[in-house]
Amino acid sequence: MVSGSGHHPPVTEGIAEVMIKDIKSGEGRGATSEVPLAFQTGRQPVDPVVLGQTRRQMTMFGIFAIAVLAMLLAVWWAA
Repeated sequence: MVSGSGHHPPVTEGIAEVMIKDIKSGEGRGATSEVPLAFQTGRQPVDPVVLGQTRRQMTMFGIFAIAVLAMLLAVWWAA
């Protein structure tokens, strides 16, 4: 059975040197891949009219769901 303790083969000196050389050669080169949140352009501006319609729809759905649950609860208690 394979042990889940995280054993892996040891890194040899040659591989360790290659890894260190690769890390050092990449330092200070190139821009970061992260973009600050303030500069992300993935989201479109939200129209207040659409936002109001969405809120109204979600409110109506919530009221409907509560009414259905109340009716089911009343039927369950009556039985």
